[in-house]
Amino acid sequence: MIERTDAGKIRILVIEDNPGDVELIRMALELAGVDCDLQVIDEGEGAMAYVQRPRNSAGEQVPDLVLLDLNLPKHSGLEILEAIRGNQAFASVPVTVLSSSSSRRDRAKIEDFKVAMYITKPPDLEEFLKIGPTLKDLLANSKATAR
Repeated sequence: MIERTDAGKIRILVIEDNPGDVELIRMALELAGVDCDLQVIDEGEGAMAYVQRPRNSAGEQVPDLVLLDLNLPKHSGLEILEAIRGNQAFASVPVTVLSSSSSRRDRAKIEDFKVAMYITKPPDLEEFLKIGPTLKDLLANSKATAR
């Protein structure tokens, strides 16, 4: 099981407007043994406000991982990704795009933003749940790299 030894559980920010997908993400992580707190933002305006908010010097925590859908109301995932990468506090936070689009054009648009992974949302439950171990490995690798 991946757990944080410093300040508690792994923090994952999920920017996703589909509650069903959020629940599947939660299930996938739980089944993979990832002990985490999910913070969910379900639309682009709230996500932009969150990532653009100045972090105080007392160490307001940023997430350990961001899961980002590209198709969101009010601001696109691409706009949010640009804001994440424009905020120094998020510089080392891995971002995984989790999108229903498998378009090469969408993938090309995000290449300049240092995305850790691009995952096309699987069409069935069994495949969706396999995302958990993939994210667990990503968290373990990013934690090892941060040392």
